[in-house]
Amino acid sequence: MPDTNAPKPEGSPDEESLREEFPVLPRRARYHDVQDDIDPASVSRSSPERQESALALAKVCARIAQENRAKDVVLLDLRQSTPLFDYFVVITAPSRRQLNAIISEIDHEMKQRKEFKLGIEGSEEGRWTLIDYGDFVVHVFSEDAREFYSIEDIWGDAPRIEWNEDSSSFPTAPDQPSA
Repeated sequence: MPDTNAPKPEGSPDEESLREEFPVLPRRARYHDVQDDIDPASVSRSSPERQESALALAKVCARIAQENRAKDVVLLDLRQSTPLFDYFVVITAPSRRQLNAIISEIDHEMKQRKEFKLGIEGSEEGRWTLIDYGDFVVHVFSEDAREFYSIEDIWGDAPRIEWNEDSSSFPTAPDQPSA
């Protein structure tokens, strides 16, 4: 228990002046800098080449999911919505086995392209698995989890990107020949 009668270090603000300056902040927040609001459009992004690469890789993930019998594959552009990532690939797997197959195939292809995941969450439960590649995130849902979490509604202002154009426009891995 701290001694409330102990002298405060020189230069530290007293409780009364903090209350006047920050009347609505909780006690612990008065002693920390408050983060500035950041306009997502003003955040500097990675190089344009990296953004193009992230979009191409996200489209590859969508194609892989479709080839593995996924349903309702959606690619969302989140660059104007959040500074954390650029794209979401949202996928519905009809069964737990398909969910695991989709995740495995995406992971295998991204490793061949030297694109390594930063993390994976939820693969044990088989309802919603998230694979974070930094600039884009892949969400693989079971049918009931997709309906329950309704991630497209949460990010409803994000534009959808058409990804299932001509499949020959997808780049191949560096060490694989074109089909």
